[in-house]
Amino acid sequence: MNKIAFMTIDVESLYDSELLKDRMNYDPKYSYECYLKDYIDLLDKYNIKGTLFLLESSIKESKDIINYAIEHGHEIALHGKNHTSPFEQSDEEFEKTIKESKEKIEKEFNVEIKGYRAPCFGIDENKLNIIKKLGFKYDSSNLDFHLAKKSGNVNLDTYNKDYMYVASKDGFYEFSLAKVKAYSGHMPVSGGGYIRLVPWFVMKYYIKKYFKKADSYIFYVHPFEIGKGKIPNIKGLNWKERLYLRIGRKQYLRKIEYIIKLLKKKGFEFKAMGEYGN
Repeated sequence: MNKIAFMTIDVESLYDSELLKDRMNYDPKYSYECYLKDYIDLLDKYNIKGTLFLLESSIKESKDIINYAIEHGHEIALHGKNHTSPFEQSDEEFEKTIKESKEKIEKEFNVEIKGYRAPCFGIDENKLNIIKKLGFKYDSSNLDFHLAKKSGNVNLDTYNKDYMYVASKDGFYEFSLAKVKAYSGHMPVSGGGYIRLVPWFVMKYYIKKYFKKADSYIFYVHPFEIGKGKIPNIKGLNWKERLYLRIGRKQYLRKIEYIIKLLKKKGFEFKAMGEYGN
């Protein structure tokens, strides 16, 4: 069986960070969705088709770059109406907003949306069943990491284990985020803030450790993390919060390229998530 990798990005604004929600006034120059192009160009360099999880609220700022991604063969999936965690919504409200956002984005970009990723990885059995009911073919919200306080997890005991982090049941697929055993219990190695904030020599060690046995890998990142734009001065943030927003951004694209090269060296095949199972 071939080893398989999926390169994804959650298309959202700097304002959608849980740290900054309700703490910033809107200013389009800090939306940062524009930096998505750098990621797309990096994937294109290696002939990789990625998956973009798009917020409906980001359409205005990202329309041109989303069209650019589509023209280059990348997949559009759904991240939600806005960056509200599903855990903050009733099942009825969640179903209504997801259905409306899916239809709006499909119409706006003339695409079929097959997949979903919850903001903050906030998923549970009820929300996952709604995703299936609405016709989605896959989900990529299962993080299951004890330090990710707003994330949830789903029971995959009744699923077929296609790969270490890819499970299937009745034609529906769950793409989970990878972890590796570490001194603290587990270390996520799938991207996001973990690769940006953990010292790179430490993260490289755990990534290499993971790839020794891995047969699948799902990577994700956010536009602001790879952006070169200055983070605005925001009142009310302490020094730890300011450091969280700034650290590791300048070198992030180089880290992604390192991971891509390592995946290729290890013989991984790259796919957009919507291609899997077809």
